[in-house]
Amino acid sequence: MKKLYLLVFAGLLSLASQAQSQTEYHLGIGTGSVQELAVRNGVHPLFNVAVTSTETPKRTYSVAGPVRFGIKRHEGKHFFIGADFNYTNIEVMNTYSTGATDFTNFAHYTVMASTQYKFIDNPKFTLYSGVDFGVSFSQAKNQSTNRKIQDLTGAFQVNCLGARYGSKLGVFGEVGYGFNGFLNGGIFYRVD
Repeated sequence: MKKLYLLVFAGLLSLASQAQSQTEYHLGIGTGSVQELAVRNGVHPLFNVAVTSTETPKRTYSVAGPVRFGIKRHEGKHFFIGADFNYTNIEVMNTYSTGATDFTNFAHYTVMASTQYKFIDNPKFTLYSGVDFGVSFSQAKNQSTNRKIQDLTGAFQVNCLGARYGSKLGVFGEVGYGFNGFLNGGIFYRVD
């Protein structure tokens, strides 16, 4: 019986060490996210907090992100699974004909599960596509009126094509549509 426990323990230890060698941490930044497009087009669910007048103002936008942090694990030859957190901040400055201005800040905190299919999986080069899904907490605050509203919505990312280069430390880039942006990329570190 002790041999059986020892064998099971050795097997679990082997799986745990193998799992660690397949884990990667990703840090990246994107551009052209769904959140940014919604704010720029005035269709964001929280956009009414930015409207303080019946006059149509001139709008100026400042965008930070999406900035992402993720963890992924290689599951066999063809799959990555993992999770991503990203932060996107969009600031809107309204300038009215009277010269008055007001600022509204849209902050998005998004958590998504990540699934990716690897078409090519070489030791230093991987080509993949995938789908991420999760939730996004949004908060909009008008700095002039101090009006603040919040919302929780579904989040997604469809990566049409992604590539990564490197074995232990490397770079990645993705083209897609969703909460991580049309273009995003960064660095990854593989844990041994």
